[in-house]
Amino acid sequence: MEDLLLSCRSYEMALERKRGDILIGFASLVDITVLISMSASLSTGAWNYLVYAFDALVVAFIIFSYCRRLKESQQWRKYVIRSWYEILGMIPIVFFAFAGQLSNDYVGYITLGIMLRLLAILYVIRLSRSIENRSRIFGNQTVLQIFIIFFLTLTVASFLFYRAERSDVNSQITSMGDALWWTLQTTTTSTFGPNAATTEGRIIGGVIMLVGIGITGAFISTLASGLTRSRTSSTSEKEVKTILKLRLAKGEITKETYLDLLRLLSD
Repeated sequence: MEDLLLSCRSYEMALERKRGDILIGFASLVDITVLISMSASLSTGAWNYLVYAFDALVVAFIIFSYCRRLKESQQWRKYVIRSWYEILGMIPIVFFAFAGQLSNDYVGYITLGIMLRLLAILYVIRLSRSIENRSRIFGNQTVLQIFIIFFLTLTVASFLFYRAERSDVNSQITSMGDALWWTLQTTTTSTFGPNAATTEGRIIGGVIMLVGIGITGAFISTLASGLTRSRTSSTSEKEVKTILKLRLAKGEITKETYLDLLRLLSD
């Protein structure tokens, strides 16, 4: 009886933690929306300070959630290695605003901070059981890491390319949006946009193209491996179910045992 009560209590605590993480994720999305609005309107004064304060509060909640999950993890070093990307999203936007003011590139640094913040809420998406089950088909953690590397490459390269091109009078890259679009095309090796006007921009473009080819190849091989593994696993599961049906028909196992075993297979 005590074990049952402890199990129920543990389940309730896990459910409360999950709800808390979802709430933090929702607050983070609101924060990102407000930051995008602030960067688009180029507002100044008291409104900006209010946004910075709200962002710092959201970051504090994100850090609290991360530290709690780190503490609950049995192998914290492996957890840090597995979730390293979340740390990049815990930098308060006020640091990017300060760097932008020092370099006279406020919008560029704010955009960089907003895109990095998206990494801090990826774990909320993974709380969905349906998404987690589907991700196992494609390699789960490996595909996630490849996606994160691609996202970081796109984000950092766009920022560096924008910084290299924005001061050149012959460049058609006038905003971070232009740089993002150009970098996305170059990463996927389907560039049909404007050519880089500076030497630094051409160097960045060459590096982006090479990295894009590597990431695309890694993604395709991981996807093929995951689909093959999924097909093999599905075939094995069907064979086990057939054997269980035969044993049930022969009376070797009860119907309750049969249903319990099916539930174990589905889990």
